[in-house]
Amino acid sequence: MTPSISRIRKLILALYILIVVCIGLATVIEKVRGTGFVSEHVYGAWWFSALWAVLTVASCTYILKQRLYRRLAVFLLHVSFVVILAGALTTHLFARQGTVRLRTGVTEISYIDKEGKVERLPFSLKLKEFRIVNYPGTDAPLNYQSVVESDRDEVLVSMNNVGSIDGYRLFQQSYDTDGEGVTLGISYDPWGIAVTYTGYLLLFVGIIATLLSRKTQMRALYRKAVLMLLLLVSIGAKADDRLPVIDRDIAHRMGTIHVLYNNRICPLNTVATDFAMKMTGGASWHGYSADQIFFSWMIYYSPWEKELLLNNKRKGAEERNGVAEMFYNGQFTRIFPYQTGGQVNWYSPGGQVLPREIPVKEQFFIKQSMDFLTEAIVTGQKDRAFEIIAKIKLFQHDMIGDVLPGEYATRAEIFYNRLRSIRFPVLITVQLGLRWWLSGHIPLSNGYETMLFMAWVLLVLTIVLFRKFRIILWIGPVAACCCLLVAMMTGSSSQLTPLMPVLQSPLLSFHVMTVMCAYALFALQLLLGIYGLVLARRKRLPELERTTALSQLLLYPAVFFLAVGIFLGAVWANVSWGCYWSWDPKESWALITLMVYAIPLHKTSLGCFANPRFYHVYMIAAFLSVFFTYFGVNYVLGGMHSYA
Repeated sequence: MTPSISRIRKLILALYILIVVCIGLATVIEKVRGTGFVSEHVYGAWWFSALWAVLTVASCTYILKQRLYRRLAVFLLHVSFVVILAGALTTHLFARQGTVRLRTGVTEISYIDKEGKVERLPFSLKLKEFRIVNYPGTDAPLNYQSVVESDRDEVLVSMNNVGSIDGYRLFQQSYDTDGEGVTLGISYDPWGIAVTYTGYLLLFVGIIATLLSRKTQMRALYRKAVLMLLLLVSIGAKADDRLPVIDRDIAHRMGTIHVLYNNRICPLNTVATDFAMKMTGGASWHGYSADQIFFSWMIYYSPWEKELLLNNKRKGAEERNGVAEMFYNGQFTRIFPYQTGGQVNWYSPGGQVLPREIPVKEQFFIKQSMDFLTEAIVTGQKDRAFEIIAKIKLFQHDMIGDVLPGEYATRAEIFYNRLRSIRFPVLITVQLGLRWWLSGHIPLSNGYETMLFMAWVLLVLTIVLFRKFRIILWIGPVAACCCLLVAMMTGSSSQLTPLMPVLQSPLLSFHVMTVMCAYALFALQLLLGIYGLVLARRKRLPELERTTALSQLLLYPAVFFLAVGIFLGAVWANVSWGCYWSWDPKESWALITLMVYAIPLHKTSLGCFANPRFYHVYMIAAFLSVFFTYFGVNYVLGGMHSYA
């Protein structure tokens, strides 16, 4: 690297950090001195624009000297931000913004700009009608609509629907209590918006190109992940083909038989669920229910033992061998009770020696009934199998019918076991789906719903990645539980409520969705960072390498999600408020978070990130920006986004 390039790189990094610090301090100053003060002395000051300008020039120089245009994906990403900044400068220099107050039937030909000056409009405006549209059957506002006439056109202005006349954009702000007047925002910025939106488009294309480019690390990482997934699917398919399994209906009936287990009487389904979870890691496996796994092992023990013990290479082999030994010793199948001398003893089927006090007829049934049931299952006599199961249950009732759990208690426990077999993400998915259906909008409108969505994202990521990165099996659920805990503790309401009119936009939903996906990934990186430091301290280098690789794999989509989310939010703001960026504290801190997490993406230029220990320390510290963006702004700084 030549000295000039090294100096340019240091200049870029220094300016970058300085801008981040200035934006953060400005949000704090705004809390003390007000929005007008920071708008004039920071965001609108010449020196702040100069910092961005010098950073842009230095970055463009570095791009040319390093010939990044040869790597199209990386080039598009960096150029997009240059175009976005150019659009922001164009808006800052040439845009006109203000408000106009209209009354029904009164013609207005001027507006008040942001500095309080009266500016003349090139056309006249008159409010023809204002109306409030409510949710059907309620008095809750669904939308505010203003029909505005000009000497050239008639336009409808409503929430999330901007009216346009000769390039001047009108958007709903407030209305008079008598319903005869409104205050509309007015904006004229045809060039700034065009340039900025071009930058957004280039950013999106650059992100897609980066994910698909053969010259980036992302493509290699994703290719490995897809190959691993295909390998696992093929292995699973082969396992399914060669394993004999009993009929699902028969297995379900057998699961309703009572058993003595863990010193309590419960349905065999409870034993089967525990057995399946210990042997396969879940309460179902390759589409087989816990009952099918348990009773298929009982009858076709040789192939099942080979598949789940000998061919299963995942951790916990000693525990699985111990569970199998307990199975063969009959500790899971004590299904035959017999009462002698006021004491009830439970016996397993098979050839064990039974007490002489038990009559020969009952002894024969205890020893042989399961053999008859196995014969009926293997020969396909389904009705015969049902008959034997009924006789076993009748035997239990005749022996100790007064202490057996009732039918409803048995059904309830089986239902509970089914809930255990449903993956946590499924439960959250059902809840999100029901909220969406019942509320009529995507459930991302408040803190409770965003935390719920974030937990869902974390658990889905756990399912997708756990085969390749086992560490995520505990990190993902822990992070998801933290999200649910936050949802309950922060006072966010879980009640279904209608949306505020300004929030009824698909753009807003996608904005929140992508941002929360980014935050979920950042949360995983936080926990991976903590775990990585533990591994580094214990010098477990191979595992540290895998943990670092997982964190780096998550970093790219996390930053991309946040970038897309921020600029989707800017488009929504432009549609709703007539301004795509206002330096609101939430916007500012989201930008800070993006800039903080974008730094380790340049690990080839910044050699310090090649050190796993430094990388994980940085990712832990970086999460402070996420935490402050989501909570600190809401509870400390306030602003337009403090409701979110």
